[in-house]
Amino acid sequence: MEFAIVILLAALIIYYPRKDGPAQIKRRDAGCPILDVTFNGNEEEEMMLDTGASTTVINKKTADNLKVKPVREEKFIMASGKVEKFPVGYVNSIEVGGVKVDNVEVAILNSNKETGLLGQNFFGKYDITIKRDAVEFNKPSE
Repeated sequence: MEFAIVILLAALIIYYPRKDGPAQIKRRDAGCPILDVTFNGNEEEEMMLDTGASTTVINKKTADNLKVKPVREEKFIMASGKVEKFPVGYVNSIEVGGVKVDNVEVAILNSNKETGLLGQNFFGKYDITIKRDAVEFNKPSE
């Protein structure tokens, strides 16, 4: 009986991982951490933590799933130096690693396949520690 309870608890922990504490790195893409990010409290997407991105970027499929309505277009300077225009809208919330930010501006890529970028407008108010297998978001000491 005790063994069955232990197995059940282990299965629940795996199926319902903690949303607080460090964000577990699922894998890396070009060295950048890929994390599971929760939008609007219930929609989970993989995102790349991009310390060079000023704004969080989602793909068109994610925007459609979240019913993000573009409110304007904005120019962005890409890593290559090229300037591109993207629609910009808002999501109700983004949550990862115990950090939740409400009313977050997002740029929308015109692609369904690209992995989104978790940018400075989400984590810019936190001290970040990127470890081998996890990312920690901590409030800065004053």
